[in-house]
Amino acid sequence: KRKTVRILVCAATLPELQTFSEETRELVLSEANPFVQKGEQGFLLTGVGLPAALATLFSVLPTCRPEQILNIGIAGAYPNSGLQIGDVVMGESEVYGDIGFELPEAPYFQSISESRFAGSLYANPFSLYCVQEWITPSVRFGRGSTVNSCTGSEQVGLAREQVLQAHFETMEGAAVAQVGKQFEIPVCEVRTISNIASTRDMRLENIRFALERLRAHFGACREER
Repeated sequence: KRKTVRILVCAATLPELQTFSEETRELVLSEANPFVQKGEQGFLLTGVGLPAALATLFSVLPTCRPEQILNIGIAGAYPNSGLQIGDVVMGESEVYGDIGFELPEAPYFQSISESRFAGSLYANPFSLYCVQEWITPSVRFGRGSTVNSCTGSEQVGLAREQVLQAHFETMEGAAVAQVGKQFEIPVCEVRTISNIASTRDMRLENIRFALERLRAHFGACREER
C-alpha cells in the first residue's frame, strides 16, 4: 500500500538528517530501520556512499512515492568554486565524479561521460530542481560531483574541478538524483560546506559549524513562509 508523502527528506547520516527541523532532532533511525513517516513528511537515512544510497532509495520508493525528494547534508567545495566553509549551496545538477579513467598526465582523469562507453546514464548531468521553498537570500548555487573517494589532495581537487566543471562534491548526490529521475520525482539538494576538497582537512569544528549552518538555514526557510 502506497503512503501519501509530500516530501521525502534524506541524508547520509543521522546528524545531517537531524538538521531539518526540531522534530527531526528526535529521530532514531538506523541501517536496519532507515525510514519513518510523520504526517506528510518522510525521513530516510540513506547511509554513506553510492551503493548505500541507491539500495536504500530503491527499497523505499516503491511504497513511498513522494511529490519531492530533498537531499540534505554537508559537502566539500572545490578550490576555485568561491564557496567557503559554512556556505549553503543548492545543487543545480549532479554528475558521477570519479567513474572513468586515470591518465598519466594532466588533467589526470577522464570522465566516463567523455568515452564511448558512457551510455545514457552518464552522457549528461542529472538536473536538479531549485525549489523556492528551500531558497533564502544567502543560498549559493552550484554543480555537484558525487565520488566514491573524497578528494584528499590539491592535485585531485583541481583535476576534478577542471574536468567536471563542478563546484562541490558529495558521496550520494548523483545517486539520489538518478533514482529521482528513474521514478520521475523531482530532487532538490541542499548542502553546507564543511571542508575544501583539496588537501584533506576534516576538522570536527568545521563539520559542527556546517551542521549548525544547515539547521539555521532550514529554520530561516520556515520563518519566510
